[in-house]
Amino acid sequence: MSWIDSHCHLDHASFEHDLTAVLQRAMDDGVSKFVVAGTAFHQWDNQQALEQKYPNIYNAYGIHPWFCDLHTEEHLEQLDDRLDDAIAVGECGLDLMPNKPDIEKQTFWFEAQLALAKKHDLPAIVHSVKAHDLVVRSLKKVKSSRGVVHGFSGNMQQAQALIDCGYFIGIGTRLIKTHSDKAIALLRELPLRHMLLETDAPDGMGKDVRNEPKELILVANIVAKIREQAPETVLDTCSQNAKELFDI
Repeated sequence: MSWIDSHCHLDHASFEHDLTAVLQRAMDDGVSKFVVAGTAFHQWDNQQALEQKYPNIYNAYGIHPWFCDLHTEEHLEQLDDRLDDAIAVGECGLDLMPNKPDIEKQTFWFEAQLALAKKHDLPAIVHSVKAHDLVVRSLKKVKSSRGVVHGFSGNMQQAQALIDCGYFIGIGTRLIKTHSDKAIALLRELPLRHMLLETDAPDGMGKDVRNEPKELILVANIVAKIREQAPETVLDTCSQNAKELFDI
């Protein structure tokens, strides 16, 4: 089974000089497929170049809510064209943390990208921070029926609302490092059939630490310990979910 990091940003500048070694370290541990989520138009060409160089990188293209102010509707047309060669749309979504773009503007870009996902019959990769109810509202409004909410940090009730919309729940290093009661309760209750594993590399391990896809094994080990299951079971099931969602 090829284990899959369902969400990372290998186009980030921190990987510019040693990406081949980063990928090799992951593959040595059994993580051999990598879903790279897009964030903004100025990165899309770089993503495409990486996919051409590394056959085990798979691209999603999108406009992250943090950066929606940098885009015009012309970029939405460019995104539409890109999606013929994509496995998903995103990273798109909503973020209610301070100092982020206006939520009405975020919602416009989010729903526009959900509509593109529907047009191209692609899943969506969704960013949701303190906005789960609003995300569900947009998913229902656009009738978006499949995807993943990555880096999930909500509770089981919120997760179930997203599952009911056809979405997987992405579990990564940021959540499992919190060891909060809420996170532990979620990981015990959330069925593996609705879960994807991710690293969000280079983020997710703290401000001064570069995360890597090999840390997917760390995520699986902690999830497995909380659930009292074998790490291989967690990795196999969640990777199969990713394989089916993204058709890779």
